[in-house]
Parts: sequence; C-alpha cells; structure tokens
Amino acid sequence: MLAFVGLLALHTIEILAFAAVYRALQGWGVGGLDGSYDPCWSGLIYFPGVNFATLGYTQIEASGPIRMVNMMQSLGGFMVLTWSATFLYSVCERASRE
Repeated sequence: MLAFVGLLALHTIEILAFAAVYRALQGWGVGGLDGSYDPCWSGLIYFPGVNFATLGYTQIEASGPIRMVNMMQSLGGFMVLTWSATFLYSVCERASRE
C-alpha cells in the first residue's frame, strides 16, 4: 500500500511539474494550448494529466514548438506508468510469497 501511495504522489508531482513547464513556455511565447479549456491552473493541470496517463486525446491541443514537450511527456508518461505497474506487480508478488 505504501508503494502505491508513494508512486501516486510521485506521478502527481510529475504532472504538476509539466503544468508549470507548459505555463512557463506559454509565457515565453514558445507555443500555446488551443481549444476549450480554462487557462487557469486547473486547465494547465488537466492537460498534462491526460497526456501523462493516456495518448493525450482531449479537447485541448498544443500548437507551436510546445508540441514537442507534449510528445515527450506522453512517451515519458507511458514509460513511467509501465515501470510503476511492473514495480507494483513485483512488490505484490514478493508480499504474497512471504
């Protein structure tokens, strides 16, 4: 249970970090987020959360060079979630043997 809560907290921090990156890049004029979303923090957290956990299909679209960050986040999220699932499986398997 502790491993699950720790991984959940870690992934939440990663999503919040990407929200901060998107906010900074938009402020620097590197690209933007288009579509129907609230441009406050809740919208900025929703977009990387969907990208991190899925393929990123949402009503929000990235435009400009910020799309590269979007692509890297989707790939990184898939890799980290796969690793986390494998880690949790090994923890549960080890606990069931004891």
